Amino acid sequence: MNLLTMTEESPEKQLRLRVCVLSELLHTERDYVQTLEFLSVFLHRLEQYAATRIDKNITEETVKVLFCNIEEILALHRDFLSMVEGLMLPEPNAMHEVGRCFLHFRSVFQIYDEYCGNHEKAQRLLLELNKIRSVRTCLLNCMLLGGRKNTEVPLEGYLVAPIQRICKYPLLLRELLKRTPKKHSDFPQAQESLQVMKAVCSNINEAKRQMEKMEILEEWQSHIEGWEGSNITDTCTEMLMHGVLLKISAGNIQERIFFLFDKLLVYCKKKNRRLKNSKTALEAPRFLFRGRINTEVMEVENVDDGTADYHSSGNIVNNGWKIHNTAKNKWFVCMAKSPEEKQEWLEAVMKERERRKSLRLGMEQDTWVMVSEKGEKLYQLMSRGNLIKDRKRKLTTFPKCFLGSEFVSWLMDMGETGNPEEGVHLGQALLENGIIHHVTDKHQFKPEPVLYRFRYDDGTYHPRSDMHDVISKGVRLFCRLHSLFTPVIRDKDYHLRTYKSVVMANKLIDWLIAQGDCRSREEALILGVELCDNGFMHHVLEKSEFKDEPLLFRFFADEEMEGSNTKHKPVKHDLKIVENVISKSLLIRPTDGGYGFTLEERNRVPIIKWGRRGSPLKMAGLETGKKLFAINGDLVFLRPFSEVEILLQRCFHSRGPLRVLVSTKPRETVKIPDSADGLGFQIRGFGPSVVHAVGRGTVAAVAGLHPGQCIIKVNGINVSKESHASVIAHVTACRKYRRPTQQEAIKWVYNNSESAQEENQKPDQRAEESGEGFQCKVEEVMDKFNTIAIIDGKKDHVSLTVDNVQLEYGVMYEYDSTAGIKCHVLEKMVEPKGFFSLTAKILEALARNDDTLVQMCARLSSSCDILPEDLQIRFSSMCSERVEHIARRSTNYRK
Repeated sequence: MNLLTMTEESPEKQLRLRVCVLSELLHTERDYVQTLEFLSVFLHRLEQYAATRIDKNITEETVKVLFCNIEEILALHRDFLSMVEGLMLPEPNAMHEVGRCFLHFRSVFQIYDEYCGNHEKAQRLLLELNKIRSVRTCLLNCMLLGGRKNTEVPLEGYLVAPIQRICKYPLLLRELLKRTPKKHSDFPQAQESLQVMKAVCSNINEAKRQMEKMEILEEWQSHIEGWEGSNITDTCTEMLMHGVLLKISAGNIQERIFFLFDKLLVYCKKKNRRLKNSKTALEAPRFLFRGRINTEVMEVENVDDGTADYHSSGNIVNNGWKIHNTAKNKWFVCMAKSPEEKQEWLEAVMKERERRKSLRLGMEQDTWVMVSEKGEKLYQLMSRGNLIKDRKRKLTTFPKCFLGSEFVSWLMDMGETGNPEEGVHLGQALLENGIIHHVTDKHQFKPEPVLYRFRYDDGTYHPRSDMHDVISKGVRLFCRLHSLFTPVIRDKDYHLRTYKSVVMANKLIDWLIAQGDCRSREEALILGVELCDNGFMHHVLEKSEFKDEPLLFRFFADEEMEGSNTKHKPVKHDLKIVENVISKSLLIRPTDGGYGFTLEERNRVPIIKWGRRGSPLKMAGLETGKKLFAINGDLVFLRPFSEVEILLQRCFHSRGPLRVLVSTKPRETVKIPDSADGLGFQIRGFGPSVVHAVGRGTVAAVAGLHPGQCIIKVNGINVSKESHASVIAHVTACRKYRRPTQQEAIKWVYNNSESAQEENQKPDQRAEESGEGFQCKVEEVMDKFNTIAIIDGKKDHVSLTVDNVQLEYGVMYEYDSTAGIKCHVLEKMVEPKGFFSLTAKILEALARNDDTLVQMCARLSSSCDILPEDLQIRFSSMCSERVEHIARRSTNYRK
């Protein structure tokens, strides 16, 4: 696709995109007016508080500095929204003209000059006021009465909204102009509106700075191809850091460009730019979008150098760290080029987190304190006012309770709230913070004749903490979920089994959002994880964390009622996974000087430091840098290194063999240098071929090739299904030395003792195979590999991709003993004993049955002279056909 076709999109698509821009303008304008109305209510409440002169820190002058001319801005945007809505009735249409709205209010938008000029002063004042506890409590009270959760957006965030909005208009108009055909009646007005709003922002210093930041982010996003999700300017205000990192995920190591913003981490792939036109090259996208993570749900974990675990897919990590997207429960590993760059990234991530969370956490604590103090004050006033008393409902008497409707009216009479809506917000805040509750825990707060009770009266009040907040939410959710007319919790059939009283995780998330308990799926996911972490609910099979997937979860309370509580049973979650083990067992016999290897400690793990060259131990696969998991069945992984050394000394003094469990890889690539003395290994079989023997001290042994390994690729070409001769041809195709010398002097190390004995018993035959006849077999198939020889002719080595055999898989767990000591245990995944021998016995039995059948057919053939001649011919043909088929089947059984 050339540039011309990219710019000249179809008129229908342009108009569809124009409708999208108009819809965004309308919806965001409505949200903005709601924010301004909230600030106006906040302003009036603070003015009332300042008039009482209760707190000398809150005066009319203070309120004026904080909110400036917010009332004038609200009046402007009410009129502006009314005009926009009138032009877009009944809904946004591509033919609607919105440019005239901005031109109509062009002079009135100048009122932002005063607000933006005062904003820096207001921010400094608010920072000082937040240090005073009484003022902070007053601001939180106004926030809660307005129905806004301060822990999500503090007052600072609302006060900066007008500046962000005035800077957003040029971006929206630029996008609208881009999607408006030049022949459209709104094009000239939209073009003029863009210049007007840019001039408004340019005349205001603070707005100008904000707009420049947003334009930089918008320009950056325009260079990203395939962008997904909301625009960068909707959530972020500045780029904190960027750079090239290696990303390890799902076994792949990829180079990615990472960009860290406030509230967002984005990673992209650099795009190959092949456009010759310089102007086109500048405008073309530079990066391909690959992913984004909201930093609210992102966890970062440092990784020590030299670590290779499950999340790095067995790759050794240096200068790296892990990133966990808790919303999707996905991990990946990042690696920097140097320790200094790694430190810069970690510090940037930590600073972003601290800046985002420090104020929010402080405000959360202040909210709990303020609401609890407010609850105590209201409780004392209501007790003296005789609102709290015993009440009867449906033949049941509830002691010391009050009605929700009376509570809202009483708050207005006492001057605590200005309207019923503020009373409902205060009642809900008291309920969510564990001060009051519905007498049967079935309802949120309602301004209706519903009975509520202070927790002080029934002994259920506890001081606030994070865990109590989660538990209180869990109790309310449990009671509400069990009182629904259309149940969410129900019995469910899964994998031929019925699970009682369970709820699907994704259905619970849908319900939480529909009920207004959570505003997004990410928030609902975090709540579900917290409920599981605090022992409130769990996965029915104890095999998964809470995810936004159709997984079955169950409340522990339901199990207690049914007598099947598994909360206190030992489950896998009591164990922490510390290492995924892929290993191989080796038997080492002692010599006069020791076992032929030395150890060193690296990240609390014993590592093979040195092994005697050419020793049987080296040939068996004990290589430098491999981890040591166990010695004679005793785990040494993560044990003090001094204990491991003492254990080795004891084993050597007893002169007993050493059985070690060392790390390995399922598949590895071995590069064997070409040599005039030969490559130093033998292969047998096909589909795939197997390394039958390796010569001690040869180039193959030095390269790390071991007997028993299966050859999968030769020089990058898959030979796993090729014949024996074809594999040899691939190996010899690019070699300079086709005829090795001094083969008789090589001491071979075989795959097993049986192979060694078999080779020792037929020296003559082996000599023949290593002579001219063997070379002739290779030459017969060399004509098929001329291309390979041409491609790889410059190589000075043979590259073999081999699979290791006789591997042991397992997981290393860490747990705390009853004495509080950290212990480790290895869980192995092994085949049942006798599994393969049982299969072999079955095949032997089938082969014997076939042999018996062949013998019976032979007997019948020898005694069929009494049959007529025509029947003899038919019988003989049937027998020969069947016997041939049975003979082939019996041969396959024996193979």
